[in-house]
Amino acid sequence: MVFLFTRYRNIFGRKIFWIGVAAGFIVFLPNLIWQIAHGLPVINHLSELAETQLVHVDRKAFLIEQIIMPGPASILTLAGLFYILLNNGKKRYRFLGFVVLASVFALMLMRGKSYYTIGVFPFLTSAGAVFYETFLNKWYSRLILVSFLILFTYISLPFGLQVYKTEGLIKYFDTVEYKYGFDFGRTFEDGSKHSLPQDYADMLGWEELTEVTAKAWEMIPDKESAFIYCENYGQAGAITIIGKKYGLPEAISFHESFRYWIPEQFNPDPESFIYINDELGDDVNALFNKITKVGSITNINAREYGTTVWLCEDPVISFNSFWKARIEQLD
Repeated sequence: MVFLFTRYRNIFGRKIFWIGVAAGFIVFLPNLIWQIAHGLPVINHLSELAETQLVHVDRKAFLIEQIIMPGPASILTLAGLFYILLNNGKKRYRFLGFVVLASVFALMLMRGKSYYTIGVFPFLTSAGAVFYETFLNKWYSRLILVSFLILFTYISLPFGLQVYKTEGLIKYFDTVEYKYGFDFGRTFEDGSKHSLPQDYADMLGWEELTEVTAKAWEMIPDKESAFIYCENYGQAGAITIIGKKYGLPEAISFHESFRYWIPEQFNPDPESFIYINDELGDDVNALFNKITKVGSITNINAREYGTTVWLCEDPVISFNSFWKARIEQLD
């Protein structure tokens, strides 16, 4: 809507603009229909996200990370922003600079995650490249710029690529923090501090979790009356995908989109199931006469460190009755 306050507002009077809007709406329509048919779960998702993750966002760190995220290319993004805001010869693009600033500050005030702004960086990088092309007239000055970008990209590669093994990454981020006082990425979205950035920590432990789950599955005599339950979609995804080579069935979970593929009831009524979570809840503990702790993720650097696999057998009441009550609570 910023266009309404610029000379580009005449775009709203062009037929091709509304054709584009219609095409975009058609592409989005299936998702909109699905959301409406399922009671707009996106609203609950955003509410849970705000309560469990965004509340931990540090606004000061958010702004600092806008400079850090592009890495060495920050010399392009910052130059591009100032170029279109301050250069009188680029007045016609100035409103785009204000759009960028408004987007960044709006997300900061709403405690958005720092990477939510990532869409503005390609534009700013392009503007910065134009600035340096205009400003650096000598071939050697351009060579210096390119050399700088290559050198510092090489130095900062571990921030975006897993160029080292786990131990090497931990050592790298320790050095960056304790030697240079620069802490980036090792505070997770729940506010806790870890040895690795969240993206790297999230790569660890899934194979181990699946192996333990496969061991538990083999312990079940009647697999027709059993299933695997995971507390979150990461665990469920690992069991569903990696578990194929172990002959495991697809996991069931109430978390995120897995919620929309859960069975209303089981046939036959389950006599045992594998429960995967970081702790054994009181409801599950009270439901079964026999609960065996099969194993857990032991890699201390994994995001899911401590996540445990329990084999639960011999329910004290009909499991389908318990399951039905749980579904009604969700609804």
